[in-house]
Amino acid sequence: MAGAGKTIILIAHGRKLPELIKLINRQRAVFETYRLLATSETGEAIEAETGLEVTHVFSGRKGGEIQLCGLVCTNSIRAVFFIRDPETAALDEPDITPFYRACDLNNVPYASNMVSAVALTHWLGRKLESPVARDADGTREDAA
Repeated sequence: MAGAGKTIILIAHGRKLPELIKLINRQRAVFETYRLLATSETGEAIEAETGLEVTHVFSGRKGGEIQLCGLVCTNSIRAVFFIRDPETAALDEPDITPFYRACDLNNVPYASNMVSAVALTHWLGRKLESPVARDADGTREDAA
């Protein structure tokens, strides 16, 4: 298992899964630096479309989101992506409500829509951006 804070939870309602996969493919450098956890449906789709390794828990229908929610309370989760479809959520779709509370209580950032997912991905990848070399006076070395 990756060290504390090096694990991301990924869940998406059915119609939103292609958008999450698109984000993961576009920002692969960020996602491949973390251990990825997902319900079986989401995990299988992400693996098939991205080639990244995803650890699966139970399906959403069998309580997989409950397993993942419990992990938020262990201080081992860096962020939660739970991309929901508020317009057409089916009865068998995982419930996001427990994640609100678990993430808030444990100060774990989470994204529930694609705008917040993009912002959270940028935040997760901030350390991947190479710092610009600076001279002793603080100016960039490549400045003319």
